[in-house]
Amino acid sequence: MSIVRVDNLKKYFPIDKGIIFPKIVGYVKAVDDVSFSLEKGETLGLVGESGSGKSTTGLVLLRLLEPTGGEVYFNEKPLSSFTEPDFKLFRQKAQIVFQDPFSSLNPRMIIKDIVGRPLKIHGLVKTDKEIEEKVLSILKEVGLKEEHLIRYPHEFSGGQRQRIAIARALISNPEFIVLDEPTSALDVSVQAQILNLLKELQMRRSLSYLFISHDLSVIKHVSHRVAVMYLGKIVEYTEKEKLFKNPLHPYTQALLKSIPKPKITGEEIEDKVIEGEIPSPSNPPKGCRFNTRCPYAKPVCLEKEPSLVEVEKGHFVACFKYE
Repeated sequence: MSIVRVDNLKKYFPIDKGIIFPKIVGYVKAVDDVSFSLEKGETLGLVGESGSGKSTTGLVLLRLLEPTGGEVYFNEKPLSSFTEPDFKLFRQKAQIVFQDPFSSLNPRMIIKDIVGRPLKIHGLVKTDKEIEEKVLSILKEVGLKEEHLIRYPHEFSGGQRQRIAIARALISNPEFIVLDEPTSALDVSVQAQILNLLKELQMRRSLSYLFISHDLSVIKHVSHRVAVMYLGKIVEYTEKEKLFKNPLHPYTQALLKSIPKPKITGEEIEDKVIEGEIPSPSNPPKGCRFNTRCPYAKPVCLEKEPSLVEVEKGHFVACFKYE
């Protein structure tokens, strides 16, 4: 049974023109008809370039942004039917870890109060002693110590701050966590430590992750399935092994070719970069949204938008090459 299911999710941001009498002249289609599911204990990698709509998808999924259309199901129950008590429980069971740990932690609060705040909000403890005990337990679980309880965020390194952010997400005992590029602001060696920590926590706590990243190497390390997103649309969606062994969409192929390769002494290796820039989501190309950068674009690609179809068992692609 899926813990999270997303059906035809949309998020459009209106573009206003005028100051005294503003009127809507268009929309930024950040997320446009996205569907996927996430099983319990699974990691779904959501990958794509900056501006493809990945982070907006995560925020809408958690109702930190209201959707324009579509539906999100949590444990098979639609969020649109949630009452206030339902949403309070949802906030406890669905958490997020942001990209920049420094800006996501309150600089005026000590770590004990930052990590312990969800316990107060959700009424999970009754006394300050209980809060301190639970916070200390979760800090030790993410690799921090008792002495860190009374320090402020600026006294920590980037990796330690991200461990604090992870501890805050875990303290309410969630089932599902959105990880919005949680390692992109960290050094490579620290990235590996945080990724290994997340995998250990997932196994220990049976957590489900939506892991958002632009780095395919990271996605390959942590994910079970992968959804490739381009300009608000999912263009390929399958198991990790299938995607890296046999990428079908031209955009996925281009992303994989763009991964930097180590240079061997005396041998020149050319890294292939995707030509062109991602178009504006306020004015996407007609037809297939990748047609302005696709080396295989045909006349039909300029007129019609391809559907996400299953070309082999569990492997979905939105490309006219396979329809």
